Amino acid sequence: SLGPGTVGIHGDSQLYFLTSAFMTMVLIFLHTFWGILFFHGCEHRRWWEIAAVVVMHLAVSGSTFCNPLYVGSLVPSYLLMAAAAAWAYLLSGGSAQNLRRFLLCLQSGASPQPAS
Repeated sequence: SLGPGTVGIHGDSQLYFLTSAFMTMVLIFLHTFWGILFFHGCEHRRWWEIAAVVVMHLAVSGSTFCNPLYVGSLVPSYLLMAAAAAWAYLLSGGSAQNLRRFLLCLQSGASPQPAS
């Protein structure tokens, strides 16, 4: 991926391939989270949520104009992804307590009832 066969024009940064892979990954996650946020906004008639998704999409797409400075598009995109992930998690019924239980591998207080 970093050799002479890398796609691009001669003289460009060798980080093109790696940056494209990371940008593709963040866009896949963002589209997943945006889908949750958009349809939640549609279902509950919260037009500002739909507008927020459109604005976030335009912001990430517009940040790719900064691609000669790869940090200029990747860092803001990943920060926006973290915010969208947290927002989608909370809208879908997640809570800080559930996240803590998951990260600490704790089970809920209720034990399963044996089948009779």
